[in-house]
Amino acid sequence: MEIVVGIDAGTTHCKVVAVDKKGVLLFSAKRNCTSYTDETGMHEQDPDEVFNLVADLLTEAFSQVGADNVACVSFSTAMHSLFAVGNNGEPLMRAMTWADTRAGHYAAFLKQLENAAEIFAETGVPAHAMTPYCKLVWLKHERPDIFGSAAKFISLKEYILYKLFGHFIVDEAMASATGLFNLKTGKWSEVAMQVAGITQDKLSHIVSIFYAQQTLLPAMGQRLRLTSEVVFIAGSGDGGSAQLGSGALLPNEACFTIGTSGAVRTFIHSPLTDARQRVFTYLFTANWYFTGGATNNGGVVIQWFARLFLPTTPVDESFDAIIALAQNSEPGAKGLFFVPYLNGERAPVWDAAATGQFAGIRSLHGICDFARAVVEGVLLNMFDIFQSLPNCGVVDAIYANGGFLNNAFTAQLLADVTGRRVLLQRDTDSSAMGAVYEGMLAVGWLKDILDVKQFIAADEEFMPDAANHAVYKAVFERYVALKK
Repeated sequence: MEIVVGIDAGTTHCKVVAVDKKGVLLFSAKRNCTSYTDETGMHEQDPDEVFNLVADLLTEAFSQVGADNVACVSFSTAMHSLFAVGNNGEPLMRAMTWADTRAGHYAAFLKQLENAAEIFAETGVPAHAMTPYCKLVWLKHERPDIFGSAAKFISLKEYILYKLFGHFIVDEAMASATGLFNLKTGKWSEVAMQVAGITQDKLSHIVSIFYAQQTLLPAMGQRLRLTSEVVFIAGSGDGGSAQLGSGALLPNEACFTIGTSGAVRTFIHSPLTDARQRVFTYLFTANWYFTGGATNNGGVVIQWFARLFLPTTPVDESFDAIIALAQNSEPGAKGLFFVPYLNGERAPVWDAAATGQFAGIRSLHGICDFARAVVEGVLLNMFDIFQSLPNCGVVDAIYANGGFLNNAFTAQLLADVTGRRVLLQRDTDSSAMGAVYEGMLAVGWLKDILDVKQFIAADEEFMPDAANHAVYKAVFERYVALKK
């Protein structure tokens, strides 16, 4: 048994990868997942659709590589989903994803509680509409019928594991991202549960990310066409698995990921929290925590700008077109500034009602300057999150991945803005590969988390330009003042 299968059930699609003991990718496949949205901020997914996608992908992987060759299956899923299930585990609603903003009003209320600082110090999670903690308060007030009849409140990952094994567990990394988990005790937070109006029996049993199960429900064994037992590892949420898969494991390393949205993360070894509540701190596994922040406004901002200013450009060419325009302006976009909060914002402001803005517009500015200001605004926002990390001062190397950063111009721009060395990772599926590495650790192929380093390589390295960095230091100061 020389293969690990990793599943990453994300918000846009579900993906499976099969990797051998040497880290070589043998098979991969993905399926798109439907999201249900409307103007109220609803963003939901059907739990059974997500489970069926995962089951179909597992079946395909087993068929391609041979189940007898699989040492284990390890899971990664998007964090922050929440829905209610009944006494027989049946969904009482669709799952609210991280992108659901309907709880924004209640997040604002929770920030004003007398014990809000105490709850943050315990959980490490800022109050925001994305968190299950805030979603529970929303459900209690806006859907009291569902709230009152729920046997448990779970994530999509918990539902996948329940469907496979028949009981409710949640790994410690996923639990830590709920806003209901006490970082110091490793248990559910009594004070957060009290505010949310639930008791511990409404939540799943917490296990390690390396927790192993082997005995599938009989119907599930038939569904996956398994004739032998395969070990299934709980794995972590996509934030933790992406951080592991990026290879940014040392105290002086951080990871910047920018796709449609974005995230900045770094591993730390004690549960440090930001007194200003700008970034989160989640448990990954014993003595390993990751701290950082996610933004709603990554590549989606470029897509918005292209729709407005280059409406005849094909969608699949719009990013390159905007980058080409931006390169014809200068660092600082001739004094034009852009705050990219087009979709509200998570870190560092945690305000679902936040809005974007241009500033400093003059008659000398053309479309190239606007394009550069937009690109710079996305990166300045990411740097703002980075500056909020409790250990940002020691970080001198950035692992960069995601479609927004997958070109020399934006990678160099990131180095110039941050003043740090940037290691570009092209075509990196860090969440799925992180799940694989968790599986390798669980079955003993890797003895230590740092052993993951042997599989990680950068495709290109970028050093900051001293003159440009000096420009961006001044630009960043203006950006911070502007967004207040």
